[in-house]
Amino acid sequence: MNKRLLVAVVVGSLGGFVFGFDLGALSAATQSLRAQFVLSPWAFGLTISASIWGTVGGAIVAGRFADRFDRRSLIAWCALFYGVAAIGITMPVPSEWLLVLAMRFLCGMAIGGFTVGCPLYLSEVAPIAMRGRVVGVFQVQVGAGVIAAFSAGAVCSHFMPSGSAWKWTLGMGALPALVLLFVARSMPRVEDARDASDPDQFASAVPSHSREHTGQRLFVRRNARLILLATSIAVFNQLSGVNVLLLYMLEILASAGVNFSLGHTYTVLISGLSLATTMLGMAYVDRLGRKPLLYLGSVGMAFCLSILGLTIPHHFDAAVYLSILVAYNAFFAISQGTVVWVYLSELFPPGLRGSGQGYGSAVHWIANAVLISVFPSVQHASSVRIFYIFALTMILQTVIIWFWYPETRGTELGTFAVLEGGGLH
Repeated sequence: MNKRLLVAVVVGSLGGFVFGFDLGALSAATQSLRAQFVLSPWAFGLTISASIWGTVGGAIVAGRFADRFDRRSLIAWCALFYGVAAIGITMPVPSEWLLVLAMRFLCGMAIGGFTVGCPLYLSEVAPIAMRGRVVGVFQVQVGAGVIAAFSAGAVCSHFMPSGSAWKWTLGMGALPALVLLFVARSMPRVEDARDASDPDQFASAVPSHSREHTGQRLFVRRNARLILLATSIAVFNQLSGVNVLLLYMLEILASAGVNFSLGHTYTVLISGLSLATTMLGMAYVDRLGRKPLLYLGSVGMAFCLSILGLTIPHHFDAAVYLSILVAYNAFFAISQGTVVWVYLSELFPPGLRGSGQGYGSAVHWIANAVLISVFPSVQHASSVRIFYIFALTMILQTVIIWFWYPETRGTELGTFAVLEGGGLH
């Protein structure tokens, strides 16, 4: 990996760190937010999902412009947008619930842009043989951001009053966003990041923001299977339950009888082990391919979710739930966590890569927002039913992957998708 490519990968993936910090900070702040505003299950779900609904809008907007403008500019604008919104949460003004919702929605808009711009940029600078690992760095940054946020949340919960701890936990996300804004100027263009001495190692597709490829329509019949593939990989990613288990981890641990302080400690430990497993997945995504990792993860997550549903009502020792959640996050990290952004970035041909990535990201976030919104009400009715539903969808995903998903390892960007009649091979 040449120096320019290394800079491109490190800086171009920093949006993932901001993304991860936002998720971890929100999870760490859930119980403080509920106490601060005395929220009903419905209002609590809306509060937690406000930023997720913002990501839907951000992904759609970013997808519309990603094929017209430089990826680097998109990433820089998202960093600025997030930094301003996160700082707004910490302002010394009355902590009105509607103000929190508005600022969180704006943070989500920026996150949606990151999930479009960063994977596209990374996939375009990457050599074909390294593309899974290069785009996978985005997910590694997400994991690192989650750990940083959980650690910050644990510190704030111990040393700050609950009335302000949640504000600073969420507001500290401005720091990595502003760092990204400052270093974004060092991001090389796609052509500059590539090693000119060996052009054959790179995808031959023209960068999708090139003017000569813009103006193509995504929602036409020949793209039907591409759209369905993007939809399924995004929806199944959320029906694995990963963000429910992340954002409501403290709530779930509390329902199993784990106390608040130990719950914070467990979140840091679980997220650290999840990051290590993500890095293991990166090591194999370009060797084994995308589909084998998805098989392994789906089966493993189905088993863990079933066991979680069976054990929660019995309030076993806290170590039991730690073991289940560690195993679950390991299976997710090595499969969906490693593959989803890689796969979405590889599906669409030039001219549709921005709009296609925007569509896939939007579907991902819509499914996420719906689940995050309804989970408190569902949990209030039954603490375990939803985990059985997640387990069944993972079994269904295994079957669909086997019969329908193409393998994208070693292919040039989008080339397997462009056949007469819109078919795939």
